[in-house]
Amino acid sequence: MIRKMKKVGKLGLKIGIGVLAFLFVLAFSAEFTSRPSFCPTCHYMEPFYESWKTSTHRDVTCVRCHFPPGLAGTVRGKLEGLVQVVNYFARSYTKRKPWAEISDESCLQSGCHETRLLKGKVIFKGVVFDHTPHLEEMRRGKKLRCTSCHSQIVQGEHITVTETTCFLCHFKRDGDVEFVTYKKLSSCQTCHHWESIPKEEMSKYKYDHSSIVERKIECTRCHVNTVIGDGFVPRENCYSCHFDHARLSQYENTTLLHRVHITEHKIECIQCHLTIQHKIRKINPEEELECSACHVGEHKQQLFLFTGKDMNGLKGHPNPMFEAGLSCASCHVFHEELIGKAKVKVAKPQSCEVCHGKGYAKLLALWEEGADKKIKQLKEQISIVDSLVNVSEAKQYIEKAKSAVQIVEAGKAVHNITYSDQIISKGYEYLAEALRLAKVNYDLPKRFSSSKVPSECANCHTGIENISNSIYGTIFSHAKHVQENNLNCNVCHSNARKHGELILTKDRCNSCHHQKIASQDCKTCHLESNRIYEGTFMGRGSPDVMSQAGVECVDCHVVNNKVVKPSEKVCLNCHESGYDNMAVEWKDDVRKLIAEIKDLAPKYQGKDKDEILKIVFEIEKWSASGLHNYGLVVDVLRDMKRRISSPMVGERD
Repeated sequence: MIRKMKKVGKLGLKIGIGVLAFLFVLAFSAEFTSRPSFCPTCHYMEPFYESWKTSTHRDVTCVRCHFPPGLAGTVRGKLEGLVQVVNYFARSYTKRKPWAEISDESCLQSGCHETRLLKGKVIFKGVVFDHTPHLEEMRRGKKLRCTSCHSQIVQGEHITVTETTCFLCHFKRDGDVEFVTYKKLSSCQTCHHWESIPKEEMSKYKYDHSSIVERKIECTRCHVNTVIGDGFVPRENCYSCHFDHARLSQYENTTLLHRVHITEHKIECIQCHLTIQHKIRKINPEEELECSACHVGEHKQQLFLFTGKDMNGLKGHPNPMFEAGLSCASCHVFHEELIGKAKVKVAKPQSCEVCHGKGYAKLLALWEEGADKKIKQLKEQISIVDSLVNVSEAKQYIEKAKSAVQIVEAGKAVHNITYSDQIISKGYEYLAEALRLAKVNYDLPKRFSSSKVPSECANCHTGIENISNSIYGTIFSHAKHVQENNLNCNVCHSNARKHGELILTKDRCNSCHHQKIASQDCKTCHLESNRIYEGTFMGRGSPDVMSQAGVECVDCHVVNNKVVKPSEKVCLNCHESGYDNMAVEWKDDVRKLIAEIKDLAPKYQGKDKDEILKIVFEIEKWSASGLHNYGLVVDVLRDMKRRISSPMVGERD
């Protein structure tokens, strides 16, 4: 029994000594592996170790930062260290860069930067920086970490400020930030407070900016094009870390990507983003000088319209040419002299036809004419409403309406005709709101907005409501069909085979217009025919005998409730036998006179030639070869023949 107890005692002693030895070795290993000198044992850690030795953190051990504070953090760090040892012997580091994440708790722990958030503003390379809003508030909707701005990206330095992160946040234009916010972020004064820089820091500058600040001179007067790059994220950069479709499909989900990569993990911004540089660029003598270096904001209204920026609650609508990547120089291709020998590039109607083909210049003229008319009308209404409204709150909306006019007028509507039309419509909305707030009873005039036209057509055909065309023997009014009856463009036109091809047939017109026949309806479309029939054509005052007798259009043109183009035989319904033959003779007389005038036209050089031919054309088209008013038509044609037969008349004119 005693012998047995001795054996147990010896075994316990051995186990105890073994445990103590293990704990000693474990403690020694933990201590030894926690020393910075142990880190470069693995050769791939040497660059990081060398940068640490020369950094401001050289007196801080590696584990102080790399292990989260507390026992749990140390245990976790040691376990991760074992994983790294396995990775080292498995040679997995030959395939990827060593990666480490430093928690904010490590940076802000006692004895380190625990008071950093309380210190307020600091100076870094002449930039006034405050840690508090950057760490405690959302920046562009993202939660930053200490290592978002302090990382190993700057080669040879350890946990220094990564300036590329600053530039990405402040200068990247993106959909996740309002334009007003971006303007503040990118403003020079947001970071460069000359008056806040200590005197000793000022001495490092080559130039004393005090007088510049006092006189409130814009920084861009001297420093232009200081931002280079756009911070775009190429999809190919995702492939550096990810290969599964589930992750790659989230490319557009910027909220998720920034939360995972920035807030949850320490991923440097330029691992994904292309860099944005912010520096003073020296002039290249081989390049032309930038006009904006001196002429600041000269074309801001034009750019506002062309790029289609949002305006006071109105969703922006970029010019399709801007979205296609065209610049100002794409249209401004003609040279003109400006003040002596200076030359500038201007746009002319011919600029459009270079790309869009012959006839597009007419569209440009239509835009200018229509926009000028709408601006004038809105100005008149602003003046009226301004005189009626005395409430200060309502006056604010009148000022917004004035601003809308100023943008379109100064920016030139041709730079974005669709958006200009929307801005003008918004101007009327502002006036309506002003009247409502002031409780003034005044009806603004009804107006047509091109936004009612399908967008693919409205981008170019704004102002179509002012155009009337001749078709199938009648005048087609776009105002009546599009503006008053909301007819869609594709009812009459198609882009399937040819842009804007007319697919409207006469039968399709009649299917609407001739459903219910009424005498007063005919002249709505057949205006010129009606003028000839009633004798008001050219102010002649000689109506046809049947018009005087009260014969209406439907008496000849409707058979069995169907609109027809009758033959001469229809005359026999009311007149005696042989009257149809007389109608044929009338038509022959008229056609002969028209042919004679056309034969004489090439020899005639009078200034009234176009006027004569226009009158003849209208008679040929609308008079039914004279049957609508034989007496008037023959008199007019004989008069035109006399004028075109006498060169002396043309010379006197």
